[in-house]
Amino acid sequence: MLIAIVAMVMISCEEKSNMPSPGENALIPDSVPVIVDPDPSPDPEGAILPEGTINVHEACAIARKLHGSEVTEQAYYIKGWVTGFNRSDSFDEDFPKYGNDFVYITATAPDAPIASKRQFLAYRLLGPYGAKYKDKEAIKVGDFIVIRCYITNYGGTIESSGVCYQVGSTNEHFGEMFAAQLAIPGWVEPQAEDEYSASEAEALAHTLPDRATSDDPIKIRGVVAYVSDTVLNTQYGNITFNIADGSTYVNCYQTFYKTESGKFKNLNQVAVGDTVLVEGVVQNYGGICEPYRAVLKESSNPNF
Repeated sequence: MLIAIVAMVMISCEEKSNMPSPGENALIPDSVPVIVDPDPSPDPEGAILPEGTINVHEACAIARKLHGSEVTEQAYYIKGWVTGFNRSDSFDEDFPKYGNDFVYITATAPDAPIASKRQFLAYRLLGPYGAKYKDKEAIKVGDFIVIRCYITNYGGTIESSGVCYQVGSTNEHFGEMFAAQLAIPGWVEPQAEDEYSASEAEALAHTLPDRATSDDPIKIRGVVAYVSDTVLNTQYGNITFNIADGSTYVNCYQTFYKTESGKFKNLNQVAVGDTVLVEGVVQNYGGICEPYRAVLKESSNPNF
């Protein structure tokens, strides 16, 4: 059974929990060759897919309409079977730090009579709502997975851009690893006209140049979906965590407690499932919306 969820996703390098997408590719050709391929394989029995999920063939068709440096305006849920990885020589060293992977998926199952030649590269793929993979067993060749991402054509490679996270999988270990994220009972809507959802904050960030921040702070209401596994910064008292709205997440990097210099006392003051309100400027960090050194103003956490 596919374990599926629908999810709404740092200047100090040593504390980064993610890395930006590849750089400018304006000199790349506007399209890639059209490949005649077999039809996509049927979904596994019992698969539960987010509404609007597309297959790899459809993702490639979208990418062929993009100019070399373009990224789609919207994010897509993309389904497919894992066929391999694009890991660097330093992957084993980097994996514990970043917790992401570089995964190829295709529209045909491993037992298909004819294998598809089209592949989609999930670049720096993370777990649900940007949670880090704890080990490499949660994603294996042959898994049927669903990811959410923006699409680009990077040097002829059809791949994700910016936020890219795994929504579901036939791999049972995936469900075990991300049980907390999969068990989030529900989401919250903005409670005032000046509040943003994670999706609205992400849309704002995408209007900014890379590494640029908004002129004014904004308020973002959502549910905590992941807390960084790094220890509490005892010097500054800040915590890094992600909040989501059921469609995407934002990475609240080095967030402070109640005021611009307020310190958290311990990590128990932020937990997955908390309903929160974060206020601060947002940065477009390689396509990821990042409230940078924002303030956690409200929380349902009893330790808040």
